[in-house]
Amino acid sequence: MKNKINKFIKLSIVIGSLAPFVLLAAEPVKDLGEFIQIITNIIARSVIPLIFTLAFAFFVWGVVQYVLNDADEAKKEKGKSFMVWGVIALTVMFTVFGLVKVLGDTFRLDTKFIPQLPEKK
Repeated sequence: MKNKINKFIKLSIVIGSLAPFVLLAAEPVKDLGEFIQIITNIIARSVIPLIFTLAFAFFVWGVVQYVLNDADEAKKEKGKSFMVWGVIALTVMFTVFGLVKVLGDTFRLDTKFIPQLPEKK
C-alpha cells in the first residue's frame, strides 16, 4: 500500500510540473524575450509555490512525527529536526521575498511576483 502511495505522489509531482509546458505548447514562441517571459511565468506560478508547499509539508511532517512518536525519543528528535529545518526554509524564503520588495521599492524597480503571459494576437 505504501509503495502505491509513493508512486502516486511521484506521478502527481511529475504531472503537475509538466502541466504548464503542455498548456503553453499550443502557441509557438516568436522571440527570445517572449520565451524568457514564459519561463519566468512558469517558475513564478509553478516552481516557487511548489517549493513553499514542500517546505510547509516538511514542517507539518515534523509536527506529526513529534506528536505521534511520544514514546520513541529518537523518532521524536527526528520530528523536531524536520520542524526546525522547515521553519528555517520558510523563514529564508519569506526573507528573500521581503528583501526583493524593499530593494525594488527603494530603487523603483518593477518586482512583480507573477509576470503576465504574452497577449495573444
